[in-house]
Amino acid sequence: MRLRNLLLATGAIVAAGAMALAPAAQATTPGTAIATVSVGGSVANVTHPINLTMKSAQAKLNVFGLPLTINCTAGTASGFVNGGTLGQPSPEMVLNAMSLTCPSIIPGTTVTMNVTCNINTDFNDLVHTGLTDTGTVATNKFHRVAGTMPFNNCVLVTISYGCTHTINGFSTVYFDEAVKTVGGVNYQDLYLTGSTVTVANVVTCMGSVTNGQAITINVAFNVQSPDGLIDFQ
Repeated sequence: MRLRNLLLATGAIVAAGAMALAPAAQATTPGTAIATVSVGGSVANVTHPINLTMKSAQAKLNVFGLPLTINCTAGTASGFVNGGTLGQPSPEMVLNAMSLTCPSIIPGTTVTMNVTCNINTDFNDLVHTGLTDTGTVATNKFHRVAGTMPFNNCVLVTISYGCTHTINGFSTVYFDEAVKTVGGVNYQDLYLTGSTVTVANVVTCMGSVTNGQAITINVAFNVQSPDGLIDFQ
């Protein structure tokens, strides 16, 4: 009996030790709501800076009632990601600066775009499956995490002849967790798309644009954080 009890006790100790040494369960559970954001493998509740470089940007809108397509040529933005559970329920990502080089809607003039307040992004998608979280590009695009970006008049557009207006409404966004390497640097991608963006607070624009009119946008940014890859878990 003593030997049996000793064997049972020894077995329990070994099992407990094995459990203690076993790796923690993966926090990412595919198909469930996003609960945390990992940056560089850390889920600490801290903010992580991000830098964005424009890959492409197009806006379609009516100017003086006529359809016009504007293709921006260069641009950057910056902000931060709320790591861990700081961004739950939202925002997981915040843009607080932007500079885009785009043709003006009025020939012979220039246009500037500035961020005047934080642009918050809510990724209300579900956790995605397997290595597509920060792995190889998949043809089914399941690695793109969907969300929304309300502009809340936080982008000010200024045209050099004196016209100003803000950007209202919201954009559908997709964050591509798959890794791309450009010049030895790892990037991920952020896409803005949709026709739910609107013009607001028009001043001195001589009827070129009007409050409430729609803008259709398609924008793509390379996203890089010096703290590492971003993973929605």
